[in-house]
Amino acid sequence: MKKYLTYILIFLLSLTNTLTSSLLASPIASASLATEVNIQVTDTGQDLLSPPQLSADSAVLIDQESAKVLYGKSEQDLKYPASTTKILTALLAIEYGSLDDIVTVGEEISMIPWDSSKAYLEIGERISLNDLLYGLMLNSGNDAANTIAVYVARKVKGQGLSIEEALDYFSQMMNKRAKEAGAKNSNFVNAHGYHDNDHYTTALDMAMITRAAMEHDVFCKIVTTQTVQNAYLESGEPRRWRNTNRLIMENSDEYYEYATGTKTGYTGSAGNCLVSSANKDGLRLISVVLKAEPDKQWADSKGLLEYGFSNFTCTKLLEKGSIAETLPVVEYAEDDWGSLPLMVATDTQDQVIEKKLLPKIKKEIIWDEKVLADGNRPNSLPRIKAPVYKDQKVGEIQYLLEGEVIAKAPLVATREVKAMGFTEKPVTEEKSLLNYLVIIVFLISGYILLRLRISRLRRKRRRYYYLNNIGRQ
Repeated sequence: MKKYLTYILIFLLSLTNTLTSSLLASPIASASLATEVNIQVTDTGQDLLSPPQLSADSAVLIDQESAKVLYGKSEQDLKYPASTTKILTALLAIEYGSLDDIVTVGEEISMIPWDSSKAYLEIGERISLNDLLYGLMLNSGNDAANTIAVYVARKVKGQGLSIEEALDYFSQMMNKRAKEAGAKNSNFVNAHGYHDNDHYTTALDMAMITRAAMEHDVFCKIVTTQTVQNAYLESGEPRRWRNTNRLIMENSDEYYEYATGTKTGYTGSAGNCLVSSANKDGLRLISVVLKAEPDKQWADSKGLLEYGFSNFTCTKLLEKGSIAETLPVVEYAEDDWGSLPLMVATDTQDQVIEKKLLPKIKKEIIWDEKVLADGNRPNSLPRIKAPVYKDQKVGEIQYLLEGEVIAKAPLVATREVKAMGFTEKPVTEEKSLLNYLVIIVFLISGYILLRLRISRLRRKRRRYYYLNNIGRQ
C-alpha cells in the first residue's frame, strides 16, 4: 500500500508542477481594445406590414422626433398643397403673434376667391388671434388666413403696411420659415393655399413644416379639436366650427384612434391632400399624401401610419446610469473586492429602428488603453489597474447597425478603487488559480492517506482476530 501511495503522490505532485509551469509560462496577450457582443432582441417584427398601395401621386412618412424618412413615394416631386398651406400660416401666427391679441378683420377677407372655404368672418369684426387659429385650422377659413397674414406682417414690419404689402410680406415670411424648417423645394405666394401656379411644395417639405408646427403645444391642441363653439364679440351670436379632418372625428367612419391632427386640403389642381400625425407606443409619426384619388386620402394616410407603427419601433439604446459592464481590477487594496461596475455616462436620443433590423444591431465597447492592466489573456474581459477614481472614463460604448454607429456614450467607473499599499502583495488571477490547485492536491492527498490509515487498521484487527481465535484451535 505504501508503494501505491508513493505512486499517487508522485503523480499529484507532477500534475501540480506541470499546471503551475503552464500557468506561469503562458503568454499574456495585450488587452483587446474592443469588445463586441450581440444585443438582446425581444421584438423581431413578427407582424410586419408591406408598404401600402397608395392612390396619392406623392406621399411620405417620417418620424416626428428625428425627421427620419420611413417611407416615400415621389416625396420630392413638386405638388400643389392646397389648404395644407395653413399649417405654415398657423406656425407663423403662433411664433410671431400673441394669442390674446384682439384683431380687427379688414378688407383682406374680400380678396379671397368666391369659392373659398371660409370661417365666415365679417369686416370690422373684432376677434382674438386664438379664435382666428381655430377658424383657420378647423373650418379651413381662407378669410381667417388672410386676416392672420395681415395681422402678423404689420406686427413684425409695421402698422403702416397696406393690405397688399402685408400679404406680400407674409408670403416672404412663409418662405423664409419653411426653409428654416427644412423645406428646400417649396414656394408659397399666399397664406391659404388657393391654387396658384407659383404656389407649390413637396410631400417631404410639408412633413418638415408640420414637424416644426407640432413643436408648439397650442398647435397640437388646435388640430386635435373636433368642434369649437364661440361667439361674435360684438353681437354675442354663437358661431360653431367643425374640423374637416375625419381621422380625428370620433363619429366618422374614417376615425383613427391614434391620430393627433393635422390638416386637410383640396383644389381641382391639387387634388385631395392630407397631412396627418399620430402617436402610438412612444412613436410619433407624420404622414403626407398629395393629390390622392377622390376620398382616398383617408385610407392612404391610415395605411401609411399603420405601416410605420407595425414596421418600426422607438427605443433608447443607451440610458444614463445603466450598468453596461463589470470588469475585474488588479492591484487593488486589501479591503476592496476587486470588481468594478461601469455605467453609461450620458443619455442618447430615442432611436426609430426598423424591426427587421433589430437582430443586426451590435454592441461594441472601445476601452481606454491607458486605464487597462498591462496584459490580459485572450477571450477574457479586460482588467483595470487600480487606482480608479469615481466617474473616471474607462471607455466608450457604441451600438452599430450594419457597421454604422447609431448610438454611443462614455463609460465611467461607478466607484473609487484604491491601489494596494506598499506592504500588500498583489493577488493575480494566475496566483489565485494556482493556490486553488495546490489546495485541491493536498485535499486529495489527505483523503488517500486517511483511506490508507483506515485500511491498515482493519488489517491489524483481522490479524489479531485470527491469532486469538482461529490460530489457537
